[in-house]
Amino acid sequence: MNRPRPHRTPVFAAVLACLPLTCLAGAAFAQDFADDARFEVRLSAFNPEANIRLDGTGVATDGEQTEDLSASGGIDSDGRWRPRGEFAFNMTPRQSLRLNYYDYRRNQSWNFDGDWIDPGNLFNEVDIPGEPVEVPAVDIDGRLSFELASLNYEFAVVDTPRFQWGLGAGVTHAVLEARGTGTSTGTGDVDPQWESFRWKKDGTSPNLHTRVSWAPTPRLRVEAQAQYLDTRWGDFVDERGHFERGGLLVEYLVTERLGIHVGYDWFRLKLSNDYTGSFDAPPESGVGTVDVAGKVTGQFKVHGPMAGVTFRF
Repeated sequence: MNRPRPHRTPVFAAVLACLPLTCLAGAAFAQDFADDARFEVRLSAFNPEANIRLDGTGVATDGEQTEDLSASGGIDSDGRWRPRGEFAFNMTPRQSLRLNYYDYRRNQSWNFDGDWIDPGNLFNEVDIPGEPVEVPAVDIDGRLSFELASLNYEFAVVDTPRFQWGLGAGVTHAVLEARGTGTSTGTGDVDPQWESFRWKKDGTSPNLHTRVSWAPTPRLRVEAQAQYLDTRWGDFVDERGHFERGGLLVEYLVTERLGIHVGYDWFRLKLSNDYTGSFDAPPESGVGTVDVAGKVTGQFKVHGPMAGVTFRF
């Protein structure tokens, strides 16, 4: 007589039926992290350093002889933590609006110890009369500030679950300001002096934008952004030049709504302008009128690390 076997088919079938549901639930859970939310806000602390560099080149001529001229100098400023913000509105899976904001401010002191300048030779074998001139020592205390806000429309040319590449265009508004006071010690020929100064540029310009985003895991995202504008496109400054910005960010989602991120940002404003001038050399030099023409190039670069939190909703 055969012994009856336990009836396990319903239990086994129930387990098999639950497996697809479990897989779907796990996939949905992972997809929640991988998909963009409707709104994303990144609040960061940005620790930038600033570098200012000026270069000048030119040619002096009296109509018969020419002499090449060149000079350069730079100012470096240490980093200080400043606020940075980014907001993204994902209108559709492929279309988004992105706003970026930066704020850089730095108090700085510059010192020049003074020097002697010898007129020397302007042209080969032509001596310009005159004794060496003493240049007084100068102390400058000032503030350099730079604010940048850009709003861009972006369309994802490539859109996959793990990778997205977007192109877009928008507008950038920038404010660049320098102000301070300067004092000189004076020399035997020049009295001590005190002067204050303020220089400010404020304008808006169209820009081009691109972004690459890669999610190696559902919780981890690596993102790079870049913007570019030519100063002739808007009314920011009168000089010829361009603005470039690039950023790299690594973000980890602690929960579906909250993440942390670290990264590095870099941007540079480069300007150039032509100049002309003339002066009359002393009669005893036999040189006459000297015409000078050349170009002055200035570069303002800000770069540094950042870290912060991300909110998704």
